[in-house]
Amino acid sequence: MGGAAVGMVLLTALAVIRMQRSLDRPGGRQGLGSVGDAFGNFIDVFDPGQARAQRDLKHEEHKGPVTPSPDDEDDPVRLVHGPDGRPRAVRIKRPG
Repeated sequence: MGGAAVGMVLLTALAVIRMQRSLDRPGGRQGLGSVGDAFGNFIDVFDPGQARAQRDLKHEEHKGPVTPSPDDEDDPVRLVHGPDGRPRAVRIKRPG
């Protein structure tokens, strides 16, 4: 029984070495992203805070630039409010 265990360890070591050498070849790592995504859900179970933080960081990386909004003076159309706070009139600024 001891010989069988040693044989299994040697076969596992040889398989790992062969796998590592195949990854070093050009194009050897293509398609491995899908395997990582399949096991990526385990982090949600064991460390949900870390998973949430990684999702937030990924969201921040893909966020676009913030578009500035015009100031009140730059806006060509402006609402004039009455003393009660309700809109009373609309002022349109002339170009120029």
